[in-house]
Amino acid sequence: MKIVHVASEFAPWVRVGHLGDVVGGLCAELARLGHEVSVFVPGYRQLLADPRTTQAELVFEHALELGDIRVSAQTLRLPIAKNLTLFFVRRDESFDRTFPYGPPGGEYEDSDARFLIFCQAVADALCRSETPVDVVHCHDWPTALLPLFLRVEERKRGLSAAGRTVFSIHHPAFQGVYPRHTFSLTNLPEELFTPDALEFFGQINFLKGGLVFADALLASSAAAAREIPSPSYAFGLEGVLARRSADLRGLLTGLNYAEWNPATDQLLPANFRAEALAGKAICRESLRKGLNLYSATHQGALIAAELPIMPALGLGDPRELLPEFRDDTVLVLLGRSASAHLEPWRALAGARPGRVVLLENFEPGVLHRVLGGADLYLGTTRLEPSPHRAQRALCYGAIPVMARTGGPTDVIIDADDRPDAGNGLLFDVSLDGWRDGLRRAQDLHLHPERATAVRARALTVDSSWCTLTPPYAQLYKELA
Repeated sequence: MKIVHVASEFAPWVRVGHLGDVVGGLCAELARLGHEVSVFVPGYRQLLADPRTTQAELVFEHALELGDIRVSAQTLRLPIAKNLTLFFVRRDESFDRTFPYGPPGGEYEDSDARFLIFCQAVADALCRSETPVDVVHCHDWPTALLPLFLRVEERKRGLSAAGRTVFSIHHPAFQGVYPRHTFSLTNLPEELFTPDALEFFGQINFLKGGLVFADALLASSAAAAREIPSPSYAFGLEGVLARRSADLRGLLTGLNYAEWNPATDQLLPANFRAEALAGKAICRESLRKGLNLYSATHQGALIAAELPIMPALGLGDPRELLPEFRDDTVLVLLGRSASAHLEPWRALAGARPGRVVLLENFEPGVLHRVLGGADLYLGTTRLEPSPHRAQRALCYGAIPVMARTGGPTDVIIDADDRPDAGNGLLFDVSLDGWRDGLRRAQDLHLHPERATAVRARALTVDSSWCTLTPPYAQLYKELA
């Protein structure tokens, strides 16, 4: 099949968060299975800095309209592996910047225009390609208007460039909502600025465009597909999600085991696997010494946690957890966020010096070492559509203790509910549930034989794209 993926990230070429890993891993495996895969991304500065892009071939010059302004862009092509081709849209005024989206904690003021240009250029490129493709798969709000732009251009030109379109909602909290003026930049018919189409409380909502106009919708797990249409998780889009419920399904995303594998990971001080856990103890001691973590006996639970990506997704004030900590428990927090969002977590660290450490804006390798050394991984969010945080914890033997929501519920088996099969713990989505989860995690650690068995089962969970890609290929086949 001819499959096109369109995204704002594509690892290892452009990666900000987990989206890049998903697109990179899925596309590589689809290509390995024999499909002809193309990936379109913006021509960011970090991509152009890669020496390999100097070999890219210019394939299209674009003359685009942004409202009443004419803008130019280019699409370049670079084969990067068998059956896998990278296309990037180059417009240096829009994409040649320090950060792909904006400085930490914010976004560029012209983000709406940047991704409108990107989507229009991709639509033009697909319509001018020699042969139509079977499926175009778009990811998250920056690409959400492409299914609409593509169909509009096909009608204008009297052709068919793509069989079907798929839109993945990796996180419904991020929607690309902009003022009414942005709609005028699209040059779309005025009748599309309605509650049934792109209008959202007087503004334009990019994500909503993908939900309305794509042929099929995907969430990152079966549980997320069930949850995100509800008012608690839809962030105002429950109406359109309810209308499209028959077209929404959940497929698990996976991990790239070339990067996330404790048996081979060169970022760890020692390697380990389920059958040989000695290296895990070495990683633990290295982490404890490297961060100067307190422990009277060195035997207290060493817990890792990643902060919520935005305050509204948290389970509550982390300082409410203070009474639940055992004296020798230590907590390593990993955070990338605006300063104000970090204040409650800084206060938690200040209340337990040496026992709680907050690592801000850390390098990518730090997460590998923290997961490699941690006994447990504590979830911090009430909404977790993707399984990736749980999968990484499982993969590195940091027993996941997470809210019973979204992706985690599809990969974690609660060890209290199923003692012979459990690979982690799940708690209720509430502050009280969070407290209970922390208590149960520390109790599990007090029983080394049981904890070792749970950890061994965690390490055997298969989250590889090799295993998880076939359902995507089957979906494309059904749609085409």
